[in-house]
Amino acid sequence: GLFLAGQINGTSGYEEAAAQGIMAGINAALKIKKKEPLILGRHEAYIGVLIDDLITKGTKEPYRMFTSRAEYRLLLRQDNADLRLMEKGHDLGLISKEQYDALLAKRAAVEAEIKRIRSTRAKPGVINPVLKKLGGPEIKEDITLYRLLKRPEVKYAHIADVLPAEKALPQEVISQVEIQTKYKGYIRRQAEAAEKFKKIEKKKIPEGFIYKGISGLSAEIVEKLEDIRPVSLGQASRVPGVTPAAISLLMVSVEKHRREEVESRK
Repeated sequence: GLFLAGQINGTSGYEEAAAQGIMAGINAALKIKKKEPLILGRHEAYIGVLIDDLITKGTKEPYRMFTSRAEYRLLLRQDNADLRLMEKGHDLGLISKEQYDALLAKRAAVEAEIKRIRSTRAKPGVINPVLKKLGGPEIKEDITLYRLLKRPEVKYAHIADVLPAEKALPQEVISQVEIQTKYKGYIRRQAEAAEKFKKIEKKKIPEGFIYKGISGLSAEIVEKLEDIRPVSLGQASRVPGVTPAAISLLMVSVEKHRREEVESRK
């Protein structure tokens, strides 16, 4: 196979070329080893957004990667890049055991601290002087540190001053605790939307699938699908001009093809 990266694919910029370069290198190595390719979803990485856009939408001018192109940018934060992608890197042999162990330790520390602040309660006499200084409303009864940290004026340092963890935490752990606590509702909603997206994304279209035989698909849609060759129903749904009705027809046809293949192996 031929693996390309950079301007030849329609992008402009060093970062865009570097992103494609690492993906090309990874997948060239996986192909030699006869393993499945690494395909990053739009909900997993900006690299996934970039490559998916180039494949499904094409580009008439040099493509630059902007955060506005991503539907799930609340999940694609710079602070959680290691939590999102390092496990994949470790599975591929790109991340050392020491780096991976450090990731697992960080993840465990974040989870443990969130569990602690969920179960630890602050009394009015302890926390009200802090709240008064911050200009926030004071409390009349005990409140969990977790609920306190959800307040916009309260930082982790404020609750750590009065009810600290057993041992000091690294700043990267503290940052994750704050972000995952303060923005939990927003992150959860976007994660739920991404989960729905993944369900249709998981429905793969067989390699070499013939679109011309699907009754109800217009010649224009067939031509686009034949040209782009999407690898999943999710990717097909993002091809300009492909309607939800066309995806429904395609879904039925792909499922029929799958059943016929299973029967033929018996």
